[in-house]
Amino acid sequence: MNQAKRIALLIDTATSWGQGLIEGIASFARDHERNWLFSIEPRGKYDRMLLPPTWRGSGVIARLTHADLANQLISLKIPAVNVSWYSLGASVIPRCTCDEQAAGKLAADYLLGQGYRQFAYCGSTLRTNYHDRFGEAFRSALANRGRECRSFQPEPAEFAQLDSEAQLRRLSDWLVELPRPLAVLAFDDIQGRQITEACAQAGLLVPQDIAVLGGEHDQLSSRISSPELSGIDQDPLEVGYHAAEMLDQLLRGEPLKQFNQMLPPRRVVARRSTDKIALPDDMLSMAVRYIREHAGENFQIEDLLAEVPISRRAMELGFRKHLGRSPREEIRRARIERAVQLLCDTDWPVTRIASACGFDRPELLTRAFRRELDTTPSKFRKRGGRPAHTQSECDA
Repeated sequence: MNQAKRIALLIDTATSWGQGLIEGIASFARDHERNWLFSIEPRGKYDRMLLPPTWRGSGVIARLTHADLANQLISLKIPAVNVSWYSLGASVIPRCTCDEQAAGKLAADYLLGQGYRQFAYCGSTLRTNYHDRFGEAFRSALANRGRECRSFQPEPAEFAQLDSEAQLRRLSDWLVELPRPLAVLAFDDIQGRQITEACAQAGLLVPQDIAVLGGEHDQLSSRISSPELSGIDQDPLEVGYHAAEMLDQLLRGEPLKQFNQMLPPRRVVARRSTDKIALPDDMLSMAVRYIREHAGENFQIEDLLAEVPISRRAMELGFRKHLGRSPREEIRRARIERAVQLLCDTDWPVTRIASACGFDRPELLTRAFRRELDTTPSKFRKRGGRPAHTQSECDA
């Protein structure tokens, strides 16, 4: 039997992101029959982590969020992989994490698709010395579509000195001065939940006045937010799995296939905090709402026109002007989004999912996935740690 290797996981256990990372790491070790013994302790997201001075082990997977930890790992010359958005020790310590720029673009595309034309970004108020590429990518994607984005970015050390009520007042004062309807992207779900609370204190309705999207999807933060908070699924299971694969290569003395591996976010998990179609025309909003509510049905444009009192020409022009796509493209987009949700949240076979998303045949769903997402339904599902169902032969 191979000698056990001790692997330190310097990762928080208090968020869905951290828990998903750890699950992904454990999945790799199990799938590849690695005899790894994990050193791990209960930790909060912003706990300052270091290896204990007396720790002796084989490798480390860590959220490198401060220079002391990076310097410790470099000085110990221990195989390590960074799973943080911080790029500390970037020339020495390989990194595997969610692509923050892709996540920022996904957020912009989603909120634009909801019909919003006014935007704001709330960066992290808890991270010092951090280059926020996520927020930059969000603003850049909006600018490419001719949209401005306001920002709330107080100095983290100064903001941290305020008590929670004073912080909420600062946020509330900022929010009430912004135009509405407005879509706000928060750096993470901690900031997102703080924004929904600040809206409540300021008498602003979510999502009627302000839609709020979290930059990650943390199940607890989402559920205790009022209303429930939408967020970006950064695919921590996949990140953890690939980070473990990279560490395994280091432990075996193999060259890394990629020194910096940036994995795409998986999806937007839509909850009530963004459940609003913010188009300026009520008939267009009604049409989009009808499409999304009936995405599981095999309806045609004629069926849509029978339900919404608008001409085909006006609908075509309105969709292209405000959403940048045709009604038919919006229908396909809504069906794919529903398929993504079912692939993530159920163990239904692809044949059943195709039928539940308005596709006559499973092959049509597979074709749509290849065109829009550059993958197949089964490969997409497997990416998140859920094995493909045996009945999804249409992906072959």
